[in-house]
Amino acid sequence: MTTGFGTALDTDIVRRAQQGRRDAQRQLFETFQRAVLSSLTGLCRDSELARDLAQDVFIQAFDKLPQLREPAAIGGWLKQLTIRTALAHFRRPQLVVSEPEAMPEPDARDWLSQTDWLTQQDDIEQLLSILDDHERQLVWLYLVEEYNHTELAELLGLPAATVRQRYHRALQKLKQRSNT
Repeated sequence: MTTGFGTALDTDIVRRAQQGRRDAQRQLFETFQRAVLSSLTGLCRDSELARDLAQDVFIQAFDKLPQLREPAAIGGWLKQLTIRTALAHFRRPQLVVSEPEAMPEPDARDWLSQTDWLTQQDDIEQLLSILDDHERQLVWLYLVEEYNHTELAELLGLPAATVRQRYHRALQKLKQRSNT
């Protein structure tokens, strides 16, 4: 049985929720509440903020649900809405500043080996706490939510090479901290 955003929900329930039926909306909420909250907690570090954002996600979901064309895609649609809500919360106006000393793009084998190293750590949550919000979100979206660098680049509105470099730097930061 699939869990999280991959949980199958009867398309009739989704259709009734699209029509504004409260009982169907409640079923949708109960089915995906844990997945939404889990993703947001991982992205935000703050359980109170995650609960606030989860509420925002479901308010937006019920408002936009009539626009969903394929009821069977509810899980993926809700996952995208969850991630975009979290990123919108943390998005700040960014000044265009040149990257400090441009690093060569990391070799794919290098960042894959660093990713393998990170997933073998005992307390990933504690280790990720040393990262700033943007670094943590990038690492979380890649490792936990399984977005690839191209998808992250599109989601964040950045070039894929920049996403890979920032991910690589975040992993280096984690590795340095764990060695001390």
